[in-house]
Amino acid sequence: MVIGLSAYLLHRGSDYRAAGVSTYVRQLLTHLPRVRPDCSYTAFHGADADATPGVRSVVSPLPTYKPLVRIAWEQLGLPIQVLRSGVDVVHGTVNVLPLLTSKPTVLTVHDLSFMRHPERFPMGRSRYLRMAVARSVRCADRVIAVSAHTRNDVVELLGLPTGRVSVVYSGVDASFRPLPASELAAVRKDLVQGRAYILHVGTLEPRKNLDVLIRAFAAVRERLKLEHVLALVGARGWMYEELFQLVSELGLGDEVRFVDYVDPQRLPLWYNCADLFVYPSAYEGFGLPVLEAMACGVPTVTSASSGLQELAGSACLTVDPGSQESLEVAIARGLQDSQLHETLRKAGIERARHFSWDETARATVSVYEQALLESGN
Repeated sequence: MVIGLSAYLLHRGSDYRAAGVSTYVRQLLTHLPRVRPDCSYTAFHGADADATPGVRSVVSPLPTYKPLVRIAWEQLGLPIQVLRSGVDVVHGTVNVLPLLTSKPTVLTVHDLSFMRHPERFPMGRSRYLRMAVARSVRCADRVIAVSAHTRNDVVELLGLPTGRVSVVYSGVDASFRPLPASELAAVRKDLVQGRAYILHVGTLEPRKNLDVLIRAFAAVRERLKLEHVLALVGARGWMYEELFQLVSELGLGDEVRFVDYVDPQRLPLWYNCADLFVYPSAYEGFGLPVLEAMACGVPTVTSASSGLQELAGSACLTVDPGSQESLEVAIARGLQDSQLHETLRKAGIERARHFSWDETARATVSVYEQALLESGN
């Protein structure tokens, strides 16, 4: 079986496109040949992505890092490349399929946040996604949802029969693990000048509820006389300008650090050195940073909503993502209660062991086989 993966959101740069779904695509391409070497894999991607060992690369001649170019190429150029490449199944790895292909298709839907919270997206982005994802879901032979919550959203909002959707969880890279103190001692002084910190990892965008986090941090810092800073690791996405203004208004210019994009190889250091990880997003299909934090043994606070509750289980403190008061209580408990701190650390490590990219790859190939069988090809 020859699998063709639409991988145009695979990105080697240092902006928000290199996080989240780019990680999913990269890890899938890395692990598929390892767990199912009996299949062949072709990645269709742009020149701004690196080739993957064991995977054939077909590079677009156009600059697909530009959104409008990518959208047009996926629908007009990719179907031609698919025909020329002799693939048996086409996988749209991030929410959208090339609609003109005659091959059996599999589509991964990561979330439907643009339908649940359209006000948190630029209008043009939201309208395009609503149209393109709905059409892709209807055309797909099989749909992969990254959580049961996303599957339920696909069924409810797009009317797809439950039987056509398979839940395949993402994994966590082996580099995300508790690191020895000796390895961390040398780097602590380089992270926010050696100060203790609370960590958030994720693109700066409205869905992440960073305004609520900043206000909650300010309140807890004042009440508990904290020496901690709040480190916001992540590239700038969209509609983030008010965050900088909020920090200025609260007089937190030295206590809230916008760290920007961090290379994935250094992310485990940031997690390991944090006293608490806080991720109060309003909506996530899965929530990879929460999994990475748990795998590193960082006590974690996250939202009791969407795919985050499903991922966290009982291994995190969960809060109402819209409630500043709820978040303040959780941050204070996570920092002050040493017994709870240790319980969350151990529970997170154990919970993270249930998620592996090898298993993600195996389950994904099973969906490919199902799509091929059901198509009769």
